[in-house]
Amino acid sequence: MTISLELSLKHLAWSNQKFFTYFGDLPDEVFGLKAADGEWPVGQILTHFAGSGEWYQYCLGAGRWTDLKPITSGAIALEYLPIMAKLDGVLYDNHLLADEKLEIEGEDGIIHATRSLILSQAIMHSAEHKGQIAAIMKQHGHHINLDSLDVWSYVSQTENN
Repeated sequence: MTISLELSLKHLAWSNQKFFTYFGDLPDEVFGLKAADGEWPVGQILTHFAGSGEWYQYCLGAGRWTDLKPITSGAIALEYLPIMAKLDGVLYDNHLLADEKLEIEGEDGIIHATRSLILSQAIMHSAEHKGQIAAIMKQHGHHINLDSLDVWSYVSQTENN
């Protein structure tokens, strides 16, 4: 099996669900943990994670972003599961469309990007923030096994389904 944009987007949706679910049973204090003073806490990074998904959805012409409730508890993290599923579904559906150049109205003017560039950035952005959050958690004595969320794990757990 080769790593295609389709496989990467399926993996993204799967790993996002597992990642947000991980936070469901954790104490509220975890959402305030930071790497250092002045840095974003875990809860803000998780909220940004979903907000970025809304931004990519907007860039693809499939919706606008909303005021997301800040993630400050495990219960709120679990409320994000359907939000993430919807956003990941939009990304997946877009890989089926032509890889055309899109015009996006950004804060600083018009942005030009191909559909595949937006989808690739969404995948990388997710991986970057998962790593960032895992590092913060480890610094504070918690462990997130990112290997259990990698593409190999996704394929081995879903290839017979």
